[in-house]
Amino acid sequence: MKKNLKHASIFIYFLSALIIIGSFYISYVTQNWQWLSRAGSLIVILGIYLTSSQIIENSRRLSQRYRGAQQYGNFQRDWASDKQEKILHHARNHEEETWVMGKCGFNLLILGTFIWGFGDLFPYSF
Repeated sequence: MKKNLKHASIFIYFLSALIIIGSFYISYVTQNWQWLSRAGSLIVILGIYLTSSQIIENSRRLSQRYRGAQQYGNFQRDWASDKQEKILHHARNHEEETWVMGKCGFNLLILGTFIWGFGDLFPYSF
């Protein structure tokens, strides 16, 4: 597992370097240094993706949990009293809400950063 993480980190650093070099070249040729700024927003998106890996992984697990519950149906735990069952149910709901909110925040960070870096090009796309 550590080997895969090291390879992924090296790849992200390499990709970031390519983005910086490419945007620097475009900025230099066009004498429009906004392209270098745009590269910064792309690198922030990569950083958000990497640092939010826990949100992504837990969202995947939550999705699997929902699919499993739909496939096999929910079951009652006969070993839990009503009070314990309510506590477990509340804790699970809170955990699910937390990860859903985290995933929404993750998506908004990426969208906002992309618009911040490239929003001024929108009028030129028509």
